Amino acid sequence: MGHDEIKVEDKRFWARKDKIEADDEPSADAREERSTPVIDPAEFEAVRLRAEGAERKLQEIQAAFLAAKTDLDRARERVARDAERAVELRFGDLVAGLLDSVDDLDRALEHGDSAAGAGPLLKGVAIARERFLAALQKAGVERLDPQGAAYDPNVAEAVGVVPVDDPDSHDTVVTVVQAGYTLAGRIIRPARVLVGRLVS
Repeated sequence: MGHDEIKVEDKRFWARKDKIEADDEPSADAREERSTPVIDPAEFEAVRLRAEGAERKLQEIQAAFLAAKTDLDRARERVARDAERAVELRFGDLVAGLLDSVDDLDRALEHGDSAAGAGPLLKGVAIARERFLAALQKAGVERLDPQGAAYDPNVAEAVGVVPVDDPDSHDTVVTVVQAGYTLAGRIIRPARVLVGRLVS
């Protein structure tokens, strides 16, 4: 008697591991669909608009920062200029007060010649005057002596006129009554002068 061959199929899932893995392997099309995410156009547009807005905001912040930096640099320069100007003015006022002492020394030398036996004293006054002027010059003070130059109201103050016969002396400084001074190129005291006036 013949025996029919019995076929047994193992339905246990762990026993069908190779078959399950082979069945579950996605196709190439499915893999491509899974790797390429689907983006909603409306969502994409919203993201793009947000990115553009953020970029504009960044540019505005950068422009505002540069403008503020420029303003700060200008303010610093302005403060430095103002401080320097204030120091110059204050120093100019101080020097202007000292110039009267130089004028006194000048007058002492002018009138000392008439005093008998004043030679040694005048020599000392002259030395003191030169030292005083040297100290002022070292501090940036320059003496203005426009004797013989064309009268310039920017550097000299006319306190009178002197009649002259020579046309070349017309409107020129004939006599310096009081020397003028500059500090760093700025007039701190104009010279006081007599100006020649041609007699017709």
